[in-house]
Amino acid sequence: MSNILEFEDINAGYGRIRILNDLSFTVEEGQVYGVIGPNGSGKTTMFNALIGLIKPTSGRIIFDGVDITRMSANVRCKMGLGRTFQVPRPFENMSLYENVLVAAVHGGSNSERFARDLALSSLKMTGLYDKREIRAGELTLLDRKRLEIARALGTSPKLLLLDEVAAGLTDAEVKDIMRLVADLKAAGYSIVWIEHIIETMVGSTDRLMCMAEGRCVADGAPREVIESEEVQRLYLGVDENE
Repeated sequence: MSNILEFEDINAGYGRIRILNDLSFTVEEGQVYGVIGPNGSGKTTMFNALIGLIKPTSGRIIFDGVDITRMSANVRCKMGLGRTFQVPRPFENMSLYENVLVAAVHGGSNSERFARDLALSSLKMTGLYDKREIRAGELTLLDRKRLEIARALGTSPKLLLLDEVAAGLTDAEVKDIMRLVADLKAAGYSIVWIEHIIETMVGSTDRLMCMAEGRCVADGAPREVIESEEVQRLYLGVDENE
């Protein structure tokens, strides 16, 4: 299986504050790649560098065989990078269908006719089709998370970036999100998923990376990463000397 994403020795941050420090990892096509790490470890900054909201000071980002390091966020979206955000911010006075249609027309640069079909298929994929005419402001948190994913799907992503889509949900709702991610993988999407809920990372990912201080400290099979001494100490606060 070929790599859809290669993050090569990326250094990036905000102004003089460097957050990512020689961060490197790869994601294979069709893979669900999980990312964990303590708060402040650089996970969201990594996403921001990947979609073009910030520019690395050094290193390369290769997406689908193309160097996108200096490309704009607009171009990256059209190339197939679709992202959700930690806090869903839909157009609350618009219907679910209209929310996804906006993403399909403007994010993916699709014709309006194709965008209409794409919006409906994205709502079906995320289990929101029957609620398509409801205003987004009336949704529960779970359905807001689903809508956030549907809007990202509306841009026709080759790589889907999920930023804590299970955060704040009940245990039953988390399982709903895990089933949705499994469905997305079965449909052929490649996924990078940042999450704090260990159950999702062990149960739903093919590979797992743990970040700390802007670096990769462990990368491999999810269970092995979670059980590694370094991750237990840095992320889970387990000190074997106690």
